[in-house]
Amino acid sequence: MRISITGKMTSLAGLACLAFAGMSAAATVSCPGSLGAGLTRQVQVTGALSGGECYYQTGNFTSDDLSPHLGDSYTLIDKDVAPNEGTEGGLFYTFNADRTAGTWTMAEDYWDDYAELFLALHFGNGSGDPDSFIVELEPDALTGLWALVPESLANGLSNIYLIGRGAATSSTSSTSSTSSTSSTTTPASGSTLPLLGLGLIAIGFMRRRGETE
Repeated sequence: MRISITGKMTSLAGLACLAFAGMSAAATVSCPGSLGAGLTRQVQVTGALSGGECYYQTGNFTSDDLSPHLGDSYTLIDKDVAPNEGTEGGLFYTFNADRTAGTWTMAEDYWDDYAELFLALHFGNGSGDPDSFIVELEPDALTGLWALVPESLANGLSNIYLIGRGAATSSTSSTSSTSSTSSTTTPASGSTLPLLGLGLIAIGFMRRRGETE
C-alpha cells in the first residue's frame, strides 16, 4: 500500500475566486443514492461525478487505510487542513456552526497529476448511519459544496480527505470502477447548498477582513 502526503501552495484569494466561479453549473450527487435498509443519512457533494464511485461505512476509516475501497495505488494528498485557511496543502474547506455542511476547494494542478480524485468525509458517530463516505469528483472540478443530511441525523465533520488515484494522461477520461452503491444526482440550482456555500465563503472573508483591519 502506498500512502503519501503532499502539499501545494494555493492562495486564499485564488481559491475563493474558484469557489464563486462555476459552482452553479455543477451537479449535487448523493452518496448513498437512496436510503432504507438501515441507511438513514447521506452525504451530498456538489462537484462529484454523477454515477461515480460512492463508498460508505459505519464508523471511521481504519487508521486512514483506504485501500479496501480504493485499492493500493492511491495517494492521500491532504487530510484535515485547517478550515478557512487554504494557504498550504491541496484542500481548502469551510463549515457551518454545526460542522454539518460547507464548501470544498482544491489546488487546480492536481488534475494534471491524477486520473481520479476523491473527497472522503468522516462524521461523528451516533445519530445515524453511515458515518464515513468516499465520493469520486467530477473531472476538472475544483470547488463545490458538501453536506450531511438530514439535519435531524447530522453529526459534525471529524475528518476530511483529498485523495488521488492513477496517473493522469493527456487522453485520460475518468471512468468509474465497481462501487458499493449507486449515487443520485440533483441539479445544484434546485438545492440550498449553493446558497449555503456562498454564504460561508462570504462570512469567511468578512471575518478575515475584520481581523486584519
